[in-house]
Amino acid sequence: MRRTLLSSAVALVGVVALVVIGAAGGAQAKKPALSATPVFKLHLKPSQEVVEPRIKGLKAGAVGSVTFDVTRNAAGAITSGEVVFYFNYSFPGAVQVSGLHIHKGNKGANGGVEIGATLSAADSALDPDGHGNVMSVVSVVAGDLAKLQAILDNPRGYYVNLHTTTPRHPDGALRDQMHNPKKR
Repeated sequence: MRRTLLSSAVALVGVVALVVIGAAGGAQAKKPALSATPVFKLHLKPSQEVVEPRIKGLKAGAVGSVTFDVTRNAAGAITSGEVVFYFNYSFPGAVQVSGLHIHKGNKGANGGVEIGATLSAADSALDPDGHGNVMSVVSVVAGDLAKLQAILDNPRGYYVNLHTTTPRHPDGALRDQMHNPKKR
C-alpha cells in the first residue's frame, strides 16, 4: 500500500511539472550568445602550409591568437569590428615577417585573403635571432563586416598564415586552421 501511494505521489509530481512547463510556453533551449570578443587560439606550423615545394626541415612555429572585437545591433548584426592578431614566433635563425592573414580555405586547400594584418616586407624589420612577436590591429571596414560573420559561422573554413621574406616563404611559412573560438 505504501509503495503504491509513493508511486502515485511521484507520478502526480511529474504530471504537475509537465503542466507548469507547458503553461510557461515549454522549455526553450537557447543557443548561447557568442561573446563580443571571440578569441581563436592557434598554433601555426610549417607542416600545415599547402605550398609547392613543400616546406621541409623548417623548425619554426608561432603560438598566439586572433581576437574579433565586434559590436552588434539589437538584431545581432555586426555593425563594427576590429581583428587583433597576436603571435609569438620562433625560427631557427634570422626572420623577417612580411604578412599575417586570415584566408578562406578548408584544411589542405589554399584560398584568398579575407582579412590581412597591416604587415609588409617594407615595414617589417629583420629579427636577427628569430624569436619575437608580431601584433596588428585591423579595423574592419563596413563593406567587409560580413566576412567577420562568415568566419564566426564557419571558422573551420578559414585559416591563418604567417608569411616571411627571410627565410623566403612569401606564400606562407606557418599556418593553422581556425576552429571554434574561446569566449572571453
